[in-house]
Amino acid sequence: MDQNEKNNIRSEMEPVMEELKRQGVTHNTTPEELERMGLGDVVEQVLNNFGITQDRFKSWFGLKECRCTERKKWLNNLFSWQKKKS
Repeated sequence: MDQNEKNNIRSEMEPVMEELKRQGVTHNTTPEELERMGLGDVVEQVLNNFGITQDRFKSWFGLKECRCTERKKWLNNLFSWQKKKS
């Protein structure tokens, strides 16, 4: 991947990062701060909203399989933000 391609990906990802922040996801978000879907679900939804699909991700990085579904499940289990029922 040349520098121009990297710059294009960075510029495309900038609004994604802003949307994740708007959704309440930051580098120091704690599970208690969000009370809805898991982190993997939030990331997948935001990426899809910007047209960044598994196929595009694989294309960007020259992958045959991105393991996005596994990563989503792992993030959901790691950071389960669903509100606990009392």
